[in-house]
Amino acid sequence: MEVSFYQIADDNLVPSVVRLLEKIYLAKKRCIFFSPLEDRVKLVDKTLWTFSTNAFIPHGDKSLGYVDQQPIYFTDEFENPNDATVVVMMDSFDYKSFNCDWERVLFAFGESESDQAVALYHDLKKNLENVNYWKQSSKGWEKLI
Repeated sequence: MEVSFYQIADDNLVPSVVRLLEKIYLAKKRCIFFSPLEDRVKLVDKTLWTFSTNAFIPHGDKSLGYVDQQPIYFTDEFENPNDATVVVMMDSFDYKSFNCDWERVLFAFGESESDQAVALYHDLKKNLENVNYWKQSSKGWEKLI
């Protein structure tokens, strides 16, 4: 399993997550976007619909049906109905509650959650080789610890 932490400037959090979801889709991976906050799920969903006039990233949630066919599935519950191999998490670091063998776990978070993220990073680094921590800056993404 590969685990990546993305520390994002608070004012750029949702647009940056949308770009991450776009990259996952373009890599032809099935993905879960998870946040325990229903409003966050709705905001990222809305932003994904409107972020570009030149791109369409198919995605959905249980209200749209065909959940098993969604390349990107939005949820505030611990579920994986589209048989995703990648999970993008916001507002939570509880990836184990999914009970899935993820190929990749991405945590996207703002400055206020960085202490929690760093603690989890160090814990995971003890048992996993492929754990990365990235911080967004004016120059782009900088790899930290």
